[in-house]
Amino acid sequence: MRAKLLVVPFLLFSSVPGAAAAKPGNDGQWRVEVQTTVGNCPRSGEVVVTIKDNRVSGIDTQGVAPWGYIDDTNTFVGRFTIGDKIVRANGDVKGAAASGPWSSNTDYCGGRWTARKVD
Repeated sequence: MRAKLLVVPFLLFSSVPGAAAAKPGNDGQWRVEVQTTVGNCPRSGEVVVTIKDNRVSGIDTQGVAPWGYIDDTNTFVGRFTIGDKIVRANGDVKGAAASGPWSSNTDYCGGRWTARKVD
């Protein structure tokens, strides 16, 4: 389970002021690649997230509870939890690409994530 959670820091969205004003072009499926640069978490991984109305409406990793948003400046802020494990991520969404840092204070690791819209 730890490996799957640590592959998840990326695009997630929920009801927050400003989130509805983000560009509707963010809707669709996003392929997210995660790389660990600090700590002993899995070195890399990939997941697919489905976005609707700038919120996560699906993820291909079972058991992960996402929370977050894209604001009206296309800044992403998010958190993913599974049990007592927490991963936080933030970054910038620019057209069909997004990227930023992620960290887990429960597993003492972190790194970068990049995402590309696939539809």
